[in-house]
Amino acid sequence: MNKKPKEICIGERIREIFEKSDISISQFADLLHCDRANVYNLFRRKKIDIELLLEVSEVLNHNFVEEVCAKHGRFKDIFSPKISLVFELNDVDVQTVKTLQKTIKQLKIKMIREVKK
Repeated sequence: MNKKPKEICIGERIREIFEKSDISISQFADLLHCDRANVYNLFRRKKIDIELLLEVSEVLNHNFVEEVCAKHGRFKDIFSPKISLVFELNDVDVQTVKTLQKTIKQLKIKMIREVKK
């Protein structure tokens, strides 16, 4: 029999991580560009838009996307490296990011040229 994984109430999980943080409800709301009432509504949600989940992940410095995917056994090889890279880049200065972007573009060009050969 195929057993479904226990459903995650994402709002409750966000609240758990939020309560461990050093920020207030007002600060959290400001960082999410919403008001306090929306934060309390967020804590009650069972489902959430991926873009909002990414924003919450960034604000709370916790990878909720990877956590949800791992819980359901999905996208292990797709999301984890990409999301981890996003979090690592958040702590990097602007010049380093620009250098990295230039390097990535050069690598893409080099890979395309190698494929055409």
